Amino acid sequence: MLGQDIIFFSGIEWYGQNRMPCHHLVERLSARHRVFYINNFGALRDLDRHDLGRCMDKVAGLFKGKKNPHVQVVPELENVHVWQPWVLPTPRVQGIQRLNAKLLERSLRKLYVEYDIQKPILWARLATPMVWEVVHRVDRSVLVYQSIDKFPEHPRIADSLRARYRVYERAFNEAADVVFCSARGLLEEKRPYNTNSHFVPNGVAEGFGEAPLVTIPEMESIDGPVVGFAGALGTATDIDWVTALAKAMPDVNFVFLGTVDRTESVVDLESLPNTHLMGLVPHAELVSWFQYFDIGLMPYRLNQYQHYTFPSKMAEYLMGGLPIVSTRLPELSHYRDVVAVADTVEGMAADIRAYLDSGARHDAALLERRRVVASGLTWEAQIKTIERELGAALKAK
Repeated sequence: MLGQDIIFFSGIEWYGQNRMPCHHLVERLSARHRVFYINNFGALRDLDRHDLGRCMDKVAGLFKGKKNPHVQVVPELENVHVWQPWVLPTPRVQGIQRLNAKLLERSLRKLYVEYDIQKPILWARLATPMVWEVVHRVDRSVLVYQSIDKFPEHPRIADSLRARYRVYERAFNEAADVVFCSARGLLEEKRPYNTNSHFVPNGVAEGFGEAPLVTIPEMESIDGPVVGFAGALGTATDIDWVTALAKAMPDVNFVFLGTVDRTESVVDLESLPNTHLMGLVPHAELVSWFQYFDIGLMPYRLNQYQHYTFPSKMAEYLMGGLPIVSTRLPELSHYRDVVAVADTVEGMAADIRAYLDSGARHDAALLERRRVVASGLTWEAQIKTIERELGAALKAK
């Protein structure tokens, strides 16, 4: 397939603190294609006072572009153009949503002209009325819908909006030329409405576990076994669970790498003597932190949203050689040989103890098995699937 232009409706901040699966995906798509990444425009959920700073940053960012004041080329990724559209940041009023659709369409048409974009691939991760209207008003070659988790059930989406988003998720699913699903459960749900649906899980970079290791002074001072978690402590994480787990295992250190969502309280967790909240660390340094971990932790909350989650950190833990303990996500039923799944805090504590007592972290056969599983989950493998299906969809037009 020859290089294409891709308009990527993400809903995730490109320049946000956390490196998300969409960043890995777009980076690899840009090796062959020119990607216009539509930055988060705040019309998905209700805003609050904490969003003011982000809004001001966006306004300031509009004046940093060169060719177009709304567009910034990502350093070291010349084929990735981050585009910040102007819309009114509220999802509730349908009249405003229609106005937003017109504003977004108008700006997008200007972008087409300015960058000589013709018949691009439209890639949608946001099944919202506004995005739906826009993708049906502008030229495209094919429409891609990427189904991520159970989008309408996200904890921060207002209950009053869920039914609306369910309708549009179904519409996107049926209208798309190709659907990529991040979880097998989503694939089973979407395929009856679109037979051209494919499993593309969250992955890991090839060679992630082979990156040069550096010494981490903060970890050098920790004595005893370490159970580590890499990711945001937010709506997806069962903080009460990990707090109870740390209390139940006072001789085990629990290390957390990542941000703490403003909606969550970690007062009880960080007050424990065996917990260590290290804050956000650069993604490129994760494997160096992992060398100090004995076990990788995935303490997901169990709800309708997480029911369809493919854990983004699993492949990185495995590529880093770590045994894993997790709460019972349905997607993990396919990985029972490399992930110990628990239904209770006591059960997880027992799994941790068994891993530590058996020396599973450094068992050669188990290390090889983890890396074999991870090799099938690389982003490079996912891109091959994506390129193949995009090529077929384009050929069918």
